[in-house]
This record gives sequence, structure tokens and C-alpha cells, in this order.
Amino acid sequence: MCAIGGLWVAACSSMTGGLDPGDQQTTDVDAGAGGWTSTEDGGIEPDPSGPPPEQYVPCEAGDCWSPPPLVGLCGTCDFEEDFSSGNYNVHEVPFWVPADTPIELTLAATGGSWNPALIIRDEEGAIYHDGELSLSDDVLAVELITTGQDSDSAALRLTAQQDLQLYVFVTGWHVVQSGFVEPMPTEATYQLNVFGDCEAPPGDLLSPPNFDPNDQVDGYFLLPESMPPGLYTKKDDDCSRGTKTLIDVLYTVAWHWHGLQPTLSPITILDLNEAWCSTVDHATHDDGTHADIKAGCATEVACIDNEPAIQLAKLFVDTGEACGIINNDPDVQAVVNAYFESKFSYTPWHSTFMRSVDGHTHHFHIRVKKPDGTCSPY
Repeated sequence: MCAIGGLWVAACSSMTGGLDPGDQQTTDVDAGAGGWTSTEDGGIEPDPSGPPPEQYVPCEAGDCWSPPPLVGLCGTCDFEEDFSSGNYNVHEVPFWVPADTPIELTLAATGGSWNPALIIRDEEGAIYHDGELSLSDDVLAVELITTGQDSDSAALRLTAQQDLQLYVFVTGWHVVQSGFVEPMPTEATYQLNVFGDCEAPPGDLLSPPNFDPNDQVDGYFLLPESMPPGLYTKKDDDCSRGTKTLIDVLYTVAWHWHGLQPTLSPITILDLNEAWCSTVDHATHDDGTHADIKAGCATEVACIDNEPAIQLAKLFVDTGEACGIINNDPDVQAVVNAYFESKFSYTPWHSTFMRSVDGHTHHFHIRVKKPDGTCSPY
């Protein structure tokens, strides 16, 4: 769960898409330490002559599991997990880091007897932090705060010069020292805290940084691939076209949802419009204002905990552009409808913001305002 003022988007205007592997500049470890900066506990000053980090490959000998990806945030976000299955001794967390935004990572052992270790690598496999030694180059600066070897907390700071896809390895020091063959205790639990030193942008709606206004078919725009990665997944382009308002609403909600519920991200975005890639025969989804989404337990009526569903629905309300949601959970509907009525006076879709229709027990059916700004009649 995150306590945030908003999510990072300040550098979005300069982003044009994901990085190709060749765009990342890494140093050949066989070429010596030139251009690499090492820091240890208390060592803040750059030391180009220091030793580079060990170039571990944790998942080669270890048993790795990949949780949902994390994205650089403004404010604080806490990601909580455990090793209770006993099947894995390393968690490999995909982590998208925005350019020019200082980010602090803290790994805290919250249960079990173990000392936490943080390891950072880039997309090409270069280790930027091995738990003790960090490096800085012209792409990424990493500064060690504490190793975690003799405590229950490991921490470091990251600042990227360009948008980067990194990977954070979460494990214990005894695993690292064994060459990644020792198991993690099944009672081990942890919290991975991400703090982004930035401020959220003004306004209620965000737009995908890779949105192409010229990509139109019959007047409908294409929902692009998630940028940054990990906010949402989408279907084939032929089922992913709608109004600009629909695209912005979906993107805004997916962005903020990642901060609220990182373990229930990314959101699965289904049909914006009906086409060959549709798996159901829609009665609507024909004017660019509808979409179906799934977000794990948050969109399942059978989910015991209603809070994720309420949080997700409120995010749609907060955009001020949503006409309504179909999802057949009356307990969630009662809370969300009261919330909508407390914030807005416009007439929602079929006069009730959140309501039930047969067949809507496993997803949210979303409707946004039409180009004329209205919701009725359909």
C-alpha cells in the first residue's frame, strides 16, 4: 500500500518509448574499473579506482520468482512479500526508473531471522550494486546507504540519466554468500519501500507519453503499449481503439493504481472496441467510450476484501470523466455511488454510477463521457 501525493510523471514529456538493449551504456567489467565508482557504507565520494561490484547472476544458481513490476513513484510506496512457499530464494523485481528522479530503495526484513540483501542489475545483466559495492557511470548512479549485513534493513539511492528498466534482487546475505544455493527461511517476510523525490503534476488526467495523435482509424485513437512498462497490458491493436478521453482515463487509473496496489498491477485492459480479437459478443463497445478491465481480486465479486475494488472504482470517479462502472458487487456499489454523489453533480450512465448487469462478476465494464461531455443515454 502506498502513501503518495501522486505518481511520477515529470519526465514523461521527454519519453518516446522503451529502451532498446543497445541504448544502454554499460561498462565491460573485463576492461578494468575505469568509469566505475564504488561506494561502501559511509563512502559518498566517487572513487574511480575502487573495485567494481561482483557480477552476480543470481538466477543461474538460485531459484528466482518475479513479482509484479514496480515503477518509480513520487512519494512513498511499500511493496510487501514473503518467501513462504519455500520454492524460491531470490525475488527478481522488475523496476522502471524515470530519468532525473532520485529514488531511494529500502529493503526491510519484517519477519523471520535473516539479513536482507539488495542487488541491482540492468537489462543487459550488468550488476550496478552487489549488496556492498555500487557503481556510477554516465547512465545510472547508485549510492549505498546500508548493506543490511548486520541489520534488518538494506538501502541505496538511484539516479538515472535516462529512463531505465532495472531489476531488483531481494534475498538474504546467507544466500548471497552461499553462491545463491542456500534457501530462504519460509517465515521470511519483507517490505520493499520505494521513495521518489519528486512532485506529482497538476490536473486530474494523465496521457500516455507514447500516445500518437495521428494513429486514428475511423476517428478512434490507439491505446499504446504501457509506458512506463508494468502499468497495464492490452489486447491486439484492433481491440484497443477508443476516444482520447477513454485512453487518458484508463492510463490515469492504471498509473495511480500501481501506486495503491502494486501487487494487483498491471491492470488487464480488454476490449475498447469489438473486433476479431474480442472473446465476447458485446452489446456496447461500439462508440469508443467503453472498456473492460481486470485487476485480480479488485474486479472479482467473490473477493473477500472489498477495499481494492472500492479503491479502483474511486480512481475512475476521481478522473471526473467516468460515466459509470458495471460490476455486480452491491457492497462495493453502495460505497462507490455515495462517493460519486459527494464529488459530482452530473448524471451518470443510466442514472447510477456503479450498478449490476448479468455477466459482470469478474471484471469492471467502464464507460467514459462522450465527446459532447455527456453520459446519457448510452
